[in-house]
Amino acid sequence: MTKTLRIHRLAEDELADVASWYEARQPGLGIALLDLIDKAIEAIRSGGLRTSPVPGVMRAKGARRILLRRYPYSIVLFDRKEEIVIVAFAHNSRRPGYWRSREP
Repeated sequence: MTKTLRIHRLAEDELADVASWYEARQPGLGIALLDLIDKAIEAIRSGGLRTSPVPGVMRAKGARRILLRRYPYSIVLFDRKEEIVIVAFAHNSRRPGYWRSREP
């Protein structure tokens, strides 16, 4: 069964900003990032992509992440019984845990 997917509004804003930044540096790079994110999201929804715990976050909180290849970003999510909630598209070395207030 495919779960519903919800993306936090602030995470959507982050992704748009990051994609724009990459696209401004090199045409096509931002589009490639968005394509990679789309594929990762589909794999997450279908259960075909493994996630790992977010370092520094208690396991009981349930935060998971997917490291993106080629980009220094992770998709941070909570995999709930009936839905998956993406709370951040977080840079891997900037402001760790800034998204914690977005927990579902």
